[in-house]
Amino acid sequence: MKKILFILVMMLSASSVFAQKSKVSGAQNYLTSGKLDKAKENIDEGIQHEKCANYPKAYLVKGKVYQGIFESPLPAYKNLEKNPLDIAYNAYLKALELDQKGKMLKPVKAQMINMIPDYTNEAVNRYNDKDYSGALAAFEKVLEIESMDLFKDNPIVDTVVIFNAGMAAQKAENFEKAIKYYKQSIEYNYGGAKTYAYLSKVLKANGNEKEAVEYIHNGFELFPNDSDMLVELINYYMFGGEPQKAADYLDKAIALDPNNASFYSAKGQLYDKMGELDNAISMYKKSIELDPEAFIPRYNLAIIVSNRVSKHHKEVNEILDAKKYNEAIKEVYADYEQVIPYFESALEVKPGEKNTLLILKEIYFKLRNQKEAYLEKYNEVKTQLDNMQ
Repeated sequence: MKKILFILVMMLSASSVFAQKSKVSGAQNYLTSGKLDKAKENIDEGIQHEKCANYPKAYLVKGKVYQGIFESPLPAYKNLEKNPLDIAYNAYLKALELDQKGKMLKPVKAQMINMIPDYTNEAVNRYNDKDYSGALAAFEKVLEIESMDLFKDNPIVDTVVIFNAGMAAQKAENFEKAIKYYKQSIEYNYGGAKTYAYLSKVLKANGNEKEAVEYIHNGFELFPNDSDMLVELINYYMFGGEPQKAADYLDKAIALDPNNASFYSAKGQLYDKMGELDNAISMYKKSIELDPEAFIPRYNLAIIVSNRVSKHHKEVNEILDAKKYNEAIKEVYADYEQVIPYFESALEVKPGEKNTLLILKEIYFKLRNQKEAYLEKYNEVKTQLDNMQ
């Protein structure tokens, strides 16, 4: 009787294992027929059974199902799982871990080859959605897959992904990883001057000022005619207290790209900083000519003109003779009227810009008693500013 009972228990146990493994087979069949919801339901149920927990094929199927969910164009299937690709990836790793006979190597490798474009697409989508940390994680998954032993016979060096991982890390302000991937890109001679320029930026942001400067100059030596390197050198010297060096590099940049309005604007700012205001005005006007929609040269030009009038106004206020003062102040008011179009021009290309409005408000107030129109404009601008608060 005991023997019969033992055989019955064995039969029930085998039946249970068979039932759970049939769930795995069912998941595969549903996957083949494109019914991802049913496939997911079957594999999730089947793989929970203790007898399937160490069954390599179950994890292979699970990986395929979840990878299929990621790749599906149908929202109903895509919404079955939030992060199907990571689940698929971990399932494939588990299949390899449990595989004692090497049967999983070939099918897992085939799936991993498809995981590379999947994770690349995921990274691009996250990057475009401004989820830079998520993009970095996806790019790193690509690199992780490509470095697996599965591909040791034909090692993959994906320089595009390495560089893009650096860009995603930079955007995510993960400067250590950005430095790592940009340096790798340089080792593989990928990205040209842009890589040196980006690397110098993240090194500086990370507090590695000395190394940042070294890479700027190394990049410039290798790519002397590249605008990215020139811009980095210009910015470094412009804001680093060596304006003459910045001017030299700006001249080279302008020679290489004479129609680039931003170079003339930068040269104008440099002259402005050095106190060479006539040269600054000339550069700002050239920048505006090349790019009529540029705000900065218009605003900076207006400030120079305005500051000159303000300086003249202060000098006139020192005049003690009433007759001479009355004559001189008329000229000051006339000069202020000449300033207005500069700021109004800046406001046309950037409506509602607060600093421009504040200065116009001040000028209109000064002229309020000269013409009634200026008092009206003063009230209009004041109302506009009050509404911003």
